[in-house]
Amino acid sequence: MDEETAIDVGAYCRQVEDYLTRGNAGHLVRIVGPGFELVRGWAEEGIPLSVVFRGIDLKLERHRAGHATRPLRVEFCESDVRDVYDRWRRAVGLGAAVRPGTAAEAAGVTADEDERKRPSLSKQLDRAVERLSRAAGRLDVPEAVREAIGGLLAELTTLRDAAKKARGEARDAIAAKLGPLDVELREVARRSAPPELITMLEREARQDLAAFRDRLPADRWQQALDATVDRLLRDRWGLPSL
Repeated sequence: MDEETAIDVGAYCRQVEDYLTRGNAGHLVRIVGPGFELVRGWAEEGIPLSVVFRGIDLKLERHRAGHATRPLRVEFCESDVRDVYDRWRRAVGLGAAVRPGTAAEAAGVTADEDERKRPSLSKQLDRAVERLSRAAGRLDVPEAVREAIGGLLAELTTLRDAAKKARGEARDAIAAKLGPLDVELREVARRSAPPELITMLEREARQDLAAFRDRLPADRWQQALDATVDRLLRDRWGLPSL
């Protein structure tokens, strides 16, 4: 690894550490040992920081909901970061990444500590409803988006109630309805965003995607750029991915 790459990895790790510290209400959790090796691997793989931040947010939501008393460590965020990264890769036509063993496993963490069990559909919808409700009250969210949120909240609440008892094909049918609703939310957000905000997010997206610039043909690059801007816009306004 040359000096320039080492400096980039160091800056990447510091940004992840700073973000995790803010998520832990200011409690500093140093990224060292297995945690550092994990984050260094993300950096060398080219995983965009915005993907890492979204994965940390998802894990933090479950961490807080479980009334955890200890600050969240970065090792426990790996599954969520990988899930977000896989969705991003599919969105830009790269396919899913091959997953290594988790850093939590390498550190000998128990299943209870890692909370590896994925949340139920009704709990996922609970969190989506909660995020949308908060977004609806934000003054920086355009009125058109807030209006769309109102209708979406009603649909998601109905789906959430149905999902509590749904199993098998019935559950799959509910989950299948989320895709079109997610597209609707994404499109109204894009239409409502001020041009100067999109320009700023495009700059951030290009920085996020720098590792992929030479790997993607022009059409895939534009697809990756659009997908990353959409995710950054959701994060800016606190909108969930459904």
